[in-house]
Amino acid sequence: MKKIKRMLLAVDGNYDRQAFISEAVTLAKDSGGQITLLSVVDAPPESHETSTESSELQQWIAEDNLQQMQDIASEFANRGIKVAIKQSTGKRYQEIIREVIKDDYDLVMKPAEGRATFKSIFFGSTDMQLFRMCPCPMWAFKPTHNTELRKVMVAVDLLEHDEEKLILADTVLQWGKYVAELVNAELHVMHVWSLYGEATLRSRSVLSDRIDQLVQDEENKKHQLLNESLIKSGLSQEKIKLHFRKGEARKLIPEVASAIKADLLVMGTVGRSGIPGFFIGNTADSVLRQVDCSVLAIKPEKFSTPIELDYMLNPGRLNQ
Repeated sequence: MKKIKRMLLAVDGNYDRQAFISEAVTLAKDSGGQITLLSVVDAPPESHETSTESSELQQWIAEDNLQQMQDIASEFANRGIKVAIKQSTGKRYQEIIREVIKDDYDLVMKPAEGRATFKSIFFGSTDMQLFRMCPCPMWAFKPTHNTELRKVMVAVDLLEHDEEKLILADTVLQWGKYVAELVNAELHVMHVWSLYGEATLRSRSVLSDRIDQLVQDEENKKHQLLNESLIKSGLSQEKIKLHFRKGEARKLIPEVASAIKADLLVMGTVGRSGIPGFFIGNTADSVLRQVDCSVLAIKPEKFSTPIELDYMLNPGRLNQ
């Protein structure tokens, strides 16, 4: 995979700033790349758009955000990282994506918006929109029990004769390998498989031995596909922890990620990029709503975002 030369950090919200900066610095230092900090100021409610008080308040918010970015930029500069600062006004996910389109970033990184509950931590609406529509890899950062990345988990989806899925699986593995090696983290690779229609077959008058053979054949086939993907990515099973499970991915991926206390989950979020409006798979959507660790979401190479780079759609952009 190519080096991360250009990183866009969306820095709005409340988060563990030092942990966030530390991960970004690790990635930037390895590639010698540049970091751009972006803050997006929400537009005032429509009923207040013409209010003088609202305009003044919006300007104050922009000034406060700018000062925060300047403080963060100083920390990066002190660590030898090239950094730039930008501001804009509008819907956060749209402005982030437009910035990606305009300057062709290799990675977007932002703090997750969700708040903890007694069961889980959910990503916010901006995070989910970026998972769906951001054209480059998107890293939603959540501080976990570890202050550093110690366990990276890669979830791969493999389907025979589906070249797009196989290419995406290879990209996901390459990203997982890159990050794990960069921070010297333990790398886990997970693949969930099942026999299509097994429950229906078992409910009909089909010979049990015949069904068992079909299941075994499917398992062997998926094992081979996974082995081929690992070899292609330069990963040996001796150097990773493999989770090859039969069942439902939407259930098993969050379970395993929780069980191993993963700090980062790397996964593809789109299965079929050629279908208009199909921006995230149902399985990926379900997984993202359950995991409580950082997520690095990867799109297929041919993915096209529906967000347009049209400044007329947002005349209130503020760039620094």
